[in-house]
Amino acid sequence: MARRARLATLVPLLLAACAHAPPAEPTKPAPPPRDGKVSYEIMPAGAAGEYHMENGQSSFGAQPVTNDPPAYPAALIAANLPQAVVHAKVIVDGAGKVTDVRDLDAPADANHAAFFRATHDAAMHWAYTPMTLVQEHEDAKGNFSETRTTAPFSLDYAFRFELKDGKPVVTTTQ
Repeated sequence: MARRARLATLVPLLLAACAHAPPAEPTKPAPPPRDGKVSYEIMPAGAAGEYHMENGQSSFGAQPVTNDPPAYPAALIAANLPQAVVHAKVIVDGAGKVTDVRDLDAPADANHAAFFRATHDAAMHWAYTPMTLVQEHEDAKGNFSETRTTAPFSLDYAFRFELKDGKPVVTTTQ
């Protein structure tokens, strides 16, 4: 009986934690400053890219442990190229280890390939906490139990490569 009372108290709290505000109207982002930065940000997943939970299932984890940004390719510094953006999908296994990095852009040229190689090399050294799925079960007598498993996941990123006065400065923003 006490377990049901705790569950009755916990369920509204969990549901409140899942609530979210509707997405804001899209605004035109300000152009990034030309300050020599390499930065990245997580791209929001579309409906097709979201992990779908089953009834009675929740998750936690999938948080970065190490995620240093890529280095600006040294061979391209002298070229003083304009800003370049590389979109990549980072694929993580159930243990939190990056297993693949996929280029989400159509290959444009050799410069893009060099920027993607830098992105790939950096992201392959990243680590995450495992994504843990928790499945709640109730038996015929009203007893609750849970099963925990880990699952692979992926995240989409945009990496911005810039130079300022011919020198790269590496920063990370999320």
